[in-house]
Amino acid sequence: MNAWSNISVSPQDPEIIKINELETKLGKLPDHVYKVRELITRHEVCHFKFRHHIRKIKDSIINLEPEVAPDKIGINHIQHGEDAWKRDSTGRSLLGQQYVWAIKVWLKDIPPAEIPDKYDNKLGQKVQKWPDGSNVDKIRLVRLLLARLMWDWKSYEELQQGGELKDLEFQICRMDICHYAFPSNLERVLQGIGEVKPTGNFEGCGSYNSDIKEFVEKELLSLNDLFKSLYNNGKSDERDQTRAWLVASLMKTLKTQVETSEPLVRI
Repeated sequence: MNAWSNISVSPQDPEIIKINELETKLGKLPDHVYKVRELITRHEVCHFKFRHHIRKIKDSIINLEPEVAPDKIGINHIQHGEDAWKRDSTGRSLLGQQYVWAIKVWLKDIPPAEIPDKYDNKLGQKVQKWPDGSNVDKIRLVRLLLARLMWDWKSYEELQQGGELKDLEFQICRMDICHYAFPSNLERVLQGIGEVKPTGNFEGCGSYNSDIKEFVEKELLSLNDLFKSLYNNGKSDERDQTRAWLVASLMKTLKTQVETSEPLVRI
């Protein structure tokens, strides 16, 4: 996994170059430190638990041990089967699975006699009316949405056509149950499919709102002070050198994800 794969940034970005130089100076690091770095790579500000994740990452940096195993992230997502919601304490996976079941009922992929016990009839009735009838385009778009929600990447690639519907397809491709705007964004997309046009005021994967940006910018001020302290201590403490590199990596990730122009502290 590319350490910077969760942000769009050029390898020639001056701040990326400086942070990478910090890493190079540290030499070969223990695996548990790289797992802390992987937590930063996996972070997205559009996740509904992003505040909790930032706190976990900061604790991991201070302890130089991952608070969460990177390979366990997302194990309760609906991509892992119809029972994944049973392991999820937030209720998010069950709600996502209920939308998936409702979509499959609309597609007639689930016979009436096989509808699961946890199927939500009220939610199902809403989903049935949103696509507003079916035709070849609507069926394909609903299947594309289902593939995206389930992380079925083979079907996801095959079902995209572009052309006149590329903008609506783009919105569908930015759907996930872990987004802060779920389920309202999913409902908007389903209505957009019904009208066969993109929906307005859409918030999908990779987006953020003013509350998120304000929180992150305050967090960056705190991280800036932490970095300066660690960087100065790191002149005589190798562990603080490592922590400073990790904090700088987190800062660059956060500032890029909310598109703030504030520069990082001089490294």
